[in-house]
Amino acid sequence: MQASTKPNWAFEPNPRMGGAVGEAYTNTLASSGMHPAAVVAREAIQNSVDARAEENQKVSVDFVTRVLAGLEKKAFAKTAGLTAIRKRAEHLGFREPNCIDKMPDASEPLRLLYVNDHGTTGLKGDPFSSESNFYKFLLTLGDGGKELDEHGTGGSYGYGKSVYSANSGIQTIFAYSRTKDENGEPLSLLFGCGYYRKHKYLDKVFTGRAWFGLDQTPNAAGAQPVIEPLLNEAADHMASLLGFDSRAPDDLGTSVLIVDSLLTPEGILEGVEDWWWPRLISHKLDVRVFWEDGTEELPRPRKRDHLRPFLEAYDIATGKSPPNNKTQFQKTIGKNDGTLGLSVLKQEEDNGYAVRDDRIDAVALIRSPLMVVAYHRGWNVGSPVMAGAFVASGDVDLILRSSEPPAHDRWDHEARRLQDQTGAKRMVVERVLSGIHKTVKSSQKTASPPPPPKPKRLTFLERTLASLLTPSKSGTGQKPDVTAAPIHLTYDKEPHTAAEGDALRLAAVFSVRLKAEEASEPMRVRVKVTCPVIEDGSVGETLEVSCEADSMLEADPNDSEWMVFQLSPDKPTRFTCKTEKYDPLWTVRFIPEVEAVEA
Repeated sequence: MQASTKPNWAFEPNPRMGGAVGEAYTNTLASSGMHPAAVVAREAIQNSVDARAEENQKVSVDFVTRVLAGLEKKAFAKTAGLTAIRKRAEHLGFREPNCIDKMPDASEPLRLLYVNDHGTTGLKGDPFSSESNFYKFLLTLGDGGKELDEHGTGGSYGYGKSVYSANSGIQTIFAYSRTKDENGEPLSLLFGCGYYRKHKYLDKVFTGRAWFGLDQTPNAAGAQPVIEPLLNEAADHMASLLGFDSRAPDDLGTSVLIVDSLLTPEGILEGVEDWWWPRLISHKLDVRVFWEDGTEELPRPRKRDHLRPFLEAYDIATGKSPPNNKTQFQKTIGKNDGTLGLSVLKQEEDNGYAVRDDRIDAVALIRSPLMVVAYHRGWNVGSPVMAGAFVASGDVDLILRSSEPPAHDRWDHEARRLQDQTGAKRMVVERVLSGIHKTVKSSQKTASPPPPPKPKRLTFLERTLASLLTPSKSGTGQKPDVTAAPIHLTYDKEPHTAAEGDALRLAAVFSVRLKAEEASEPMRVRVKVTCPVIEDGSVGETLEVSCEADSMLEADPNDSEWMVFQLSPDKPTRFTCKTEKYDPLWTVRFIPEVEAVEA
């Protein structure tokens, strides 16, 4: 075969001894359980952090969304060789709809997502060597070489292609890198990859793997394809035609283009904030997200209510904020496995919590890349509920990294890479997770509030009710015995004021219940709530009071100021009341009254 001087797509014939099909590369991270945009944010930034130029180098990553239509779309499709893909599209297993289906329609937009990193080494090394980052990133799957790196990394090589291609409607990506070769000389390279379904085309079987580059396959029967990347000026020129941002000679880094992107800027931004906030707030990572119209937005995790409790716990774990040992706690796990920070979650006005339900009582697991591996909760939700952050020490970083699956979404003590004769590595992971569990539970015990005070009984009302409900003993000539009333009214939340503009509003919550030992049947009860203004010690006008109850209320036909309801012996009725706005100079008195309805 004559060596190609013009880049195009080449599809891999199915080798005689078999091999990985294209879908194997796309489906690796497909079942992580996370939102696809979050998976991309996690993996893309992790690849960049792992490739940082120096140990303490700040890495920057841009996510740029672009939409092409009309002549721009037509020009891109020609440059990217989409016609070659379209010829066999029906065999490649694309999801529908996709850009190939709509390619003839110039008005139908084509969505592109560029992920550009800076401050990294790029895809360094000899691109024709199996030891280069280019080879490991784009041509292999699951290379464990990262475990031998000098500084903490995210995991194995090769899974980046999976997360990128899985979020392309046609499973197609391009990579453009400005780096240095094995001799330290400047090097640009560009390469395209497609990871499709195994298929038959023109009576030949193909694995589904395809590459965009220069075809250098030997002219011999049965020779396996050799597709080389475009280098230097050819790479820079093709990158420009494909819409990549140009790079200066010293602007090292890698850019990945997802063709027919399925992601939204909103989803990416949320994913970055949710999983990379430790590195963002440590000022070791800059991220920008660009909308289709060029609008730029930065992640702001400290402004996200659902993240603040975990950031507070992280500050405690890292010593930035000292714990008060009442609602905030810090503890070293194991001898030196890491530090756990905990903070009691505050209830919102609706009695809920700012964090998601599945993150209540959860601990953010963090190690050296400063990505949240998981919001871990291996226990039943306790009381009071907490948010935590565990920061692993360098002593156990390698072991914890080895315990993570390809998605890096948990620490698994049963992971195959932890297996050794002594079982010591497995025990480290078990010790860490067990220590976190025990510390959460012991901290909750310390933070538990004291027993509530005994209910305040409204003795005057009880005595009144007792006189109404106790039968008289006629003929004895003696004063009847007074027994305790079977109705109790207790405050769940004492009357309190809240400012609303230049005025005040008073609110209270109380419950009405029956004594189980004295009333076994439901009872008809009526309630009245008033809030008079006290003027010079005397009662003045009465404020309007609105009340909501968890039982059905109806107006008393004999007195409209009273509301009647059915009180069960098994369940109290709860009232939530608030007044109209009033002058802050006024003194008011909240008066709830309750009594049995005469038969």
